[in-house]
Amino acid sequence: MISAVAFHFLAGLAAGSIFAVRTLLTLVAIVLIECVGVAIWRGFSTGLFWALGSLVAVQFGYLGGIYLRSVLEHVGIGVPEVHPRRNS
Repeated sequence: MISAVAFHFLAGLAAGSIFAVRTLLTLVAIVLIECVGVAIWRGFSTGLFWALGSLVAVQFGYLGGIYLRSVLEHVGIGVPEVHPRRNS
């Protein structure tokens, strides 16, 4: 189960460095569905522990991805976010 938490952290890291917040919400919803399945399969007390760990790992990974993107942009490796052009 530790590998699942590590996988969720890496998924959050990748999502944070590439995508916007809507992707985080989708990722959290998928992890929540997965955690309900694990809670049913492993029992409520153990499943709840891993569910909370996985959800926290996704969110910390997303924050780490945002930080990684900002560091890469500052160094000049990454490309800053593209802002849509507004026709006024």
